[in-house]
Amino acid sequence: MNSYFAIKNSKRNVTLDLDQPIHNWYDFVLSYPPHLVRHYINKFNISDHHIVFDPFSGTGTTPIECMKSGINSIGMEANDVVLFASKVKSAIFLEPASLREYLSYIVYSAKETFISNSIDEPSDLLFIPQTKLKIIEVDTELSLNEEKLALLPNGFISPLPLKKFLIIKRIIETIEEKYIQDFFLLSLIKVTIKYGSNISFGPEVYKNKTETEDFSILSFFANNALRMIGDLESSKNENYNRPVWVEGDSRHVDKYLSTEYLNKIDFVITSPPYPNEKDYTRSTRLESILLDFVNTKGDLRLLKEKLLRSNSRNVFVSDNDGDFVKHIEEIQIIAEKIENKRLELNKTSGFEKLYHKITKHYFGGMYLHLKSLKPYLKRNAKLAYVVGDQASYFQIHIPTAKLLSIIAKELGYETSDIELFRTRLSTKTKKYMNENVLILENK
Repeated sequence: MNSYFAIKNSKRNVTLDLDQPIHNWYDFVLSYPPHLVRHYINKFNISDHHIVFDPFSGTGTTPIECMKSGINSIGMEANDVVLFASKVKSAIFLEPASLREYLSYIVYSAKETFISNSIDEPSDLLFIPQTKLKIIEVDTELSLNEEKLALLPNGFISPLPLKKFLIIKRIIETIEEKYIQDFFLLSLIKVTIKYGSNISFGPEVYKNKTETEDFSILSFFANNALRMIGDLESSKNENYNRPVWVEGDSRHVDKYLSTEYLNKIDFVITSPPYPNEKDYTRSTRLESILLDFVNTKGDLRLLKEKLLRSNSRNVFVSDNDGDFVKHIEEIQIIAEKIENKRLELNKTSGFEKLYHKITKHYFGGMYLHLKSLKPYLKRNAKLAYVVGDQASYFQIHIPTAKLLSIIAKELGYETSDIELFRTRLSTKTKKYMNENVLILENK
């Protein structure tokens, strides 16, 4: 299906069955669906001689969909763990036969380790062949250190699932080939988050009332890995074009994107964070810690500093992004309304006092992004930004697409359209909010 307009509103942000392969290796509740990307690939007539850039690539939906269509693409992301997942999704050069051999090695090594240490592990495995690789047993006295445990929200994962995860992770880490390691680590983290943790998303991350004390991690991991291998086998005859991945803060594209792309980018299809209270580092906290991307408080702070200021958990005293939009009256009026509403309601928490500042910093960060991006765009390049209106701050309406359009005009872009992607029910206001696609053209 080429257009999301043919899909009813409630399903427009749901990944279609035909898009599950590769995309579903790792997904995120706040991501947008592949069919939305495909709509703009068709709308803009994007072909294999173009370059598509996604400066807020998240779990890689845009670059992976471009890869499947044989289109050159670049994905930039500041959050290490989701960038890791995106890179694994594009590792289409991996050989299925070799992966099956290593999967057998991991499964039988884990089974031996579990049996030797009297760790119960119910099995519901699809067929796993024997392996020629030497089976090993690993130390089961594995744990997270105190600093990592302190960073992990209380109760996000129970002791036994964590222990099993760490055992299988240690076995995977004995594999020398990094790409193969990462392939299996992604399978392991996905099933652990989905089936073995105590968290759910709605869309905020929260701890379940009923804890998962144990689960058949080996079966879930192996069966998921087999499905991933099957996706690779199905893609071998396709004309896939692997994306270029860049780790970087998209407020400063010029600091991270190679100069070889100056005046070379034809299209942008992306979705930045929205101005609300969703802490993306908390939503990915469990996998960031379990996969060693965040090990200390310093690591967590550095991660937050690289992100667009969109919530009160990643605003710092030294931030000055808001200064870049202090002359834009429409933004200042909304920020003032938010602060006046706070005073009227007598809200005095530290977070609530930041709400008006977040609004300024968010749009200031997007100002910096659009300004630093411009030299890399071809003349008449088209850009599609999926952004949602918000009312998270004392129910003051923030028309995100409209305000970004004002910023873009000042920087030399032209707004071609603001298309409605879908309406969604706000969990705070219980009102329907628009999620739009802002279409810009570089002039």
